[in-house]
Amino acid sequence: MMFLTLADVIGRMFDNPIVGTVEVTELIMGMMIYLGVGYTTIHRGHIRVDILITRFSPRVQATLDTITFFIAFVFMALVCWRLFLQAASRIENNDITQIWEIPVWPVAYVMAIASILMVTSLGLQLALAARATFAAPAGGPSGQ
Repeated sequence: MMFLTLADVIGRMFDNPIVGTVEVTELIMGMMIYLGVGYTTIHRGHIRVDILITRFSPRVQATLDTITFFIAFVFMALVCWRLFLQAASRIENNDITQIWEIPVWPVAYVMAIASILMVTSLGLQLALAARATFAAPAGGPSGQ
């Protein structure tokens, strides 16, 4: 994708851009984002601001994790459901890109399937956080 964009920019300098670069870049970008977010979720690589959280007891930390994972799980489950509906609609309407006439539905399904990866990961992390909520000591960090 980077080389395609670079070649297009160089082509524009010589008044000869690559036709359809924008639509191909958009399709690739959509897949990269959903696959990347799912991968990052699995490896718990999302940014966390723990300046305040680390001051709480393990049980409170686990409870906050449970709440945030639950919200993220519900939101991403809805996004996943809507992505599958959107992908089916893309097939039904025979949606294609304007210039190269590339079918859009395969990209839509890749995004939907990648969101399953994220929802599954969030579900597992939610279960682990909920278990930690009830297993964590009730007192402070030393268990008092």
